[in-house]
Amino acid sequence: MKYRLNPIKNRKSVSLLSAGAEAGVGFPKDSRFQLKLFASLGGCYSFFNYSTEYSGGGSLFLSAGAGLSFFLTPHISLGLNGAYTSYFGLLQGIEAQLGASFHFEKKEGKPVKTEDRLPVKPEPLEKPEEKPPEEKPEPLKEEIKGEGLEIRDIEFGSIFPVFFKYYDEKPIGRAKLYNFEDTPATDIKVELFVRQYMDIPKECVVIPELKGWEAREIELYALFNDAVLKITEGTKVAAGITTTYKLNGESNTYKKAETIRIHNRNALTWDDNRKVSAFVTAKDPQVLSFSKRLAAWVKGVGSEAIDKNLRLAMAVHNALKLSGITYVVDPTTPFKEYSREKLAVDFLQFPGQTLEYQAGDCDDLSILYASLLEALGIETAFITTPGHIFIAFVLDMSPDKAREGFLYPDDLIFREGKVWVPLEITRVQDSFLDAWVTGAKEWREGVRAEKASVYPTHDAWMVYEPVGFSEGRGDINMPQEASLVKAFVEECNNFIEREINPQVARLQIQIRESNNNPQYVNRLGVLYAKYGLFDKATEQFNTILSSSEYFPALINMGNIYYMQQNIDKSLSYYQKAEELRPDHPKTLLSLARIHHELENYGFARRYYDRLASIDPALAEMFSYIALRREKADRAAQISGVKEVFLWEEE
Repeated sequence: MKYRLNPIKNRKSVSLLSAGAEAGVGFPKDSRFQLKLFASLGGCYSFFNYSTEYSGGGSLFLSAGAGLSFFLTPHISLGLNGAYTSYFGLLQGIEAQLGASFHFEKKEGKPVKTEDRLPVKPEPLEKPEEKPPEEKPEPLKEEIKGEGLEIRDIEFGSIFPVFFKYYDEKPIGRAKLYNFEDTPATDIKVELFVRQYMDIPKECVVIPELKGWEAREIELYALFNDAVLKITEGTKVAAGITTTYKLNGESNTYKKAETIRIHNRNALTWDDNRKVSAFVTAKDPQVLSFSKRLAAWVKGVGSEAIDKNLRLAMAVHNALKLSGITYVVDPTTPFKEYSREKLAVDFLQFPGQTLEYQAGDCDDLSILYASLLEALGIETAFITTPGHIFIAFVLDMSPDKAREGFLYPDDLIFREGKVWVPLEITRVQDSFLDAWVTGAKEWREGVRAEKASVYPTHDAWMVYEPVGFSEGRGDINMPQEASLVKAFVEECNNFIEREINPQVARLQIQIRESNNNPQYVNRLGVLYAKYGLFDKATEQFNTILSSSEYFPALINMGNIYYMQQNIDKSLSYYQKAEELRPDHPKTLLSLARIHHELENYGFARRYYDRLASIDPALAEMFSYIALRREKADRAAQISGVKEVFLWEEE
């Protein structure tokens, strides 16, 4: 309500009752003194004092002016304003205003407390990285009471023995360190120790200074020993947290005991699928014994034209099949259900346990397969699709060579410059080809649905290292050597037939339609030779050579006898090829190689130098020929070209 003396007739006065809305701006911000500019619009009702002639009435008013305010608190201020005001139809003029104001603030969203941001348990990191910077100290709330330096608000996540190496650098819990003193605490060190499962306390954090009445969030770490791998049932243990610090120059110690839960050694949650890699213990003695023995049994057996890694994977599959390993769904923790519940605790078997039990579900068999292949130096990966997990392994060849050499390249996975073979491990009691074809089908379906993922084991090991599990050591059922060799050779032959039969049929049609054109006959021979079917290959080459001296057939026959270590016959075919095409690169290479094998280094060097002048790239590929004895053997072994033969298809 505003009162104003107005010099009207008879010097009577008028009282005004007004209400309106005001808009303005004040500056500078966040200062106790503010200058403001404003404008207001509203309505008023007038009362004429000491007058019987006029009884008053309503009117609008408009006002604009400036003022100075002094803020007693952030919400209450005193102000002096000057304004020009017009009460339409009644009066107008300059007026002064002195008053008090109450200011309302616009409320923002409720800030999230630091403690509300803490997860129930530490989340797994996507890749190895440095520890995050420590939280800045925060002032204590008045209602929090305490004495000295204390640790409160402790939260531990679930602890899994299989990741005991992981917790050395990744937190098992978090807490808050409080300084309830007026003076700063210095040289603060926090350690955690779990008796029986740790050898020494783990230093978690070192803080140079924490000021009085401040708090800081800290992370808790633990360097467990492998005794945790003896925990067969989940257990609760006491974790001792010790804080040492200096206050006013005096050393102090604060101790606190907290209960933590450690799951059993086979426990895992599927919130990060890479965790399964910790169970892939390729250096486990049982795994090494099983894999190395079967690899020795199949060495030099079957067609060595098949990729080395593919051959070994066939051997592993057949060894597991013959040893009686079977796929069994775990009724208590089926992967299909537990993989959907990211924090549900699953039970996984170590590879040595699966070999002993002779059974496992899809995750157990995937772990076993991956461990055996990794023990043989074959890189593996885990593939996940909704409710299922299986494996893939890398071939020892380039993507271009795989696309060219395999009849069904769609059954392969081409990823990051590597060629992977998907393998459905639940088909362990079927043939290797069945497991491969099924795995490839599941992979393609998962890719089309955009629900298939690949987790290379070596990449996952960078975060979740494998552990040295050594419990058990019961007997494992190793197959008989003769039975494994027989099954392995049959598997190799089945693969070769699958790969070449359609090509053989096509070439045989071309041979008939071309009236035994030597070009097509030679191609059929080369196809057989590439897969180690030398008897069938020789039959085709001899069919050509019985009627004419055909250069490609001569080179190819020389290669076959060379691979069979029949050097004299090999040399005779190469020499016949030289009579036809003395400067052909494959003639020069063949003669240089065989003379080097015979240690006729002079002849070998002459042929090699001619090759280098005609085809430098080919000469560079077989550069070991320019060396002698041990140096040549080392160079050939490193390059791997001594086992490479260039078949002539003209």
